[in-house]
Amino acid sequence: MPPEPAFTHVESLRYIDSKGKVHTTLPFVPGLVDRVGGMTADAFAPASDGVRDHFMNNYVRALESNLD
Repeated sequence: MPPEPAFTHVESLRYIDSKGKVHTTLPFVPGLVDRVGGMTADAFAPASDGVRDHFMNNYVRALESNLD
């Protein structure tokens, strides 16, 4: 991530799971299961999950789908 002031974390963190649902908290075991699922979803590029997760359009899509 770029250094501050170009990038700063928000005050209240949220977790967006692999299905796009936003959580204010996520218990350890369900969070671990979700992370493992994300890392193994693409057998040809398993390390890219952490990169794909941070594309801005993915954040926007997940947040918009959780507005209702």
